[in-house]
Amino acid sequence: MIKLNRGIVSSRQSGFTLIELVVVIIILGVLAVVAAPKFIDLKTDAHIAAIKGAAGSIKTAVMLFKTKTLASGNALTDTVEFSGVKGSNYQPWAAAANTSGSGFNAGYTTSSEIFKAARLEMNDWSYRIFTSNSSYAVVAAPKSALALAEPTAAEVIATSCYFQYHWQSTGEPVITTVIVGC
Repeated sequence: MIKLNRGIVSSRQSGFTLIELVVVIIILGVLAVVAAPKFIDLKTDAHIAAIKGAAGSIKTAVMLFKTKTLASGNALTDTVEFSGVKGSNYQPWAAAANTSGSGFNAGYTTSSEIFKAARLEMNDWSYRIFTSNSSYAVVAAPKSALALAEPTAAEVIATSCYFQYHWQSTGEPVITTVIVGC
């Protein structure tokens, strides 16, 4: 007779050993260290892209405004308006037009003419319109870089993450971008 021994049951627990868990934790740590800088730089990349995009839009708007002014036969110093944008000297104003449309308004009640021309949304920018060398300029930083409703020009410039449009009474406007602090 054959006798079977059914009383002995092999029991083996399933799960991870301590060494396996440590290896997984180390791998996750290495992945986090490699991936974290890529996510941290997204905000910087977004600021730089916003500033470069705004500067490109402004350059295009200036070129279109100059072309329309020259094609219409207006004189250099004439105040002209195209598509609701006012300017003179073949360029949109850095300031906003006053209510009569014959001069400048450096306040915050209406959009800067160059912002209108470039189709930039004023609510996305912390900006200041100011006078520099006897002509108007506007300096602006992304709201996410400077969350002030009405900053001074010095506060915007202190971010080192801004663009500046400086309207000129002669020659071309000066468009400057600074992205070192983004």
